Amino acid sequence: MLKQIDLKNNLSNLLKEIGLTDQEANLYTASLVLGPTSIAKLALHLAMPRPNVYKLIAGLEKQGLAIFSERKRMRKTFMVEPPTVVVKKLREKRDVLSRFDNSLINLMPDLLALYHQGETPTKIKVIEGEEQYSRILFQIFDEVKGELLYFGSVDDFVRCVSKKTFEQLTKIRMEKGIKLKSIFLSSDLAVSLQAASEKELRLVKILPTDTLPFSCSFQLSDDKVMLWQPNAPLALIIEDQYIVKMLKSMFQIIWGSIV
Repeated sequence: MLKQIDLKNNLSNLLKEIGLTDQEANLYTASLVLGPTSIAKLALHLAMPRPNVYKLIAGLEKQGLAIFSERKRMRKTFMVEPPTVVVKKLREKRDVLSRFDNSLINLMPDLLALYHQGETPTKIKVIEGEEQYSRILFQIFDEVKGELLYFGSVDDFVRCVSKKTFEQLTKIRMEKGIKLKSIFLSSDLAVSLQAASEKELRLVKILPTDTLPFSCSFQLSDDKVMLWQPNAPLALIIEDQYIVKMLKSMFQIIWGSIV
């Protein structure tokens, strides 16, 4: 069983979550312990002037955690509503936040697309599913002027887009003469692609097997980066010259460090 001080602390945190101030939470917990109490005794217990106690009581009434102002003068002892009311209000607030959170998640792709950083326009788009992945990847082939850079797990990439789409991407990239420089996590597929590098316009380096494992990957083109999170699965397309420049520098540093 929790000690009384732990119970008070836990209750105080819940009260703050539904919008009470520190002093209002202290008044609620004090009243809960003392029971029906005169304002004078409450003021003494809280070590504050009575006018301040009345202000805190008004705050609790506003939150629906006390009924005091409407009582008859002869029954002016103060007592807060039971903790069940706190639980009810907490659930109501969490339900509202949950609905808001779901609405925000649904709006997030559009909100991110409107996001700007500094003076340079930044576009961020969230994509999900094989169809969207493929459409964006083929679109990048139409836009790219230089080489493509890929870093991460080729196995996870193939799993996200499907083997058939991967083969189609390779074919179209070769037809367009787009070179691909890749740093892959070690795997049988990575080794086989490295062996076929020359004929597929692909330069491949494989990270050492003692590299700490990770599952995310990214691809860099002229002005955008596409990041994959295969476990969700989802991807982010970020168009920002500063982010792309930073990631390209990191890629080249890692590329140069692999023998």
